[in-house]
Amino acid sequence: MEHIRKKWVCVIVALILVGITIMCISPIAFAYDGVVTRKKVDDYKMQYDLGATRRHDSQVTDIYLVYFGFEKVSVQKEEGYEGYDVELERVMPFLYRWERELYDCAFRVTIGNKKYYYTIVST
Repeated sequence: MEHIRKKWVCVIVALILVGITIMCISPIAFAYDGVVTRKKVDDYKMQYDLGATRRHDSQVTDIYLVYFGFEKVSVQKEEGYEGYDVELERVMPFLYRWERELYDCAFRVTIGNKKYYYTIVST
């Protein structure tokens, strides 16, 4: 009996740790060929050095965002230092999708008061 109780305690602790990890890395954006580069920013008025960005296939048209929270999510594509709204579709709870045109590479994602830059560079 003691062995079974110990096993359940370990399972519960592991699930709590996984949940905390997911909450800490959320939001995360990805395409079919990998994770999209992300940087949290204070505002969108400055250009930020995002460092090395991951390369993606030029055929990527859909970007998905996983966000475990309940604040409003909005996405803008950036062109010439200006943000233009992108239609965001809620696929299921905590999963959002937006379409990317061929030369779109920088996106502004706002979740509540938090702001993020996501970049996708095609090869």
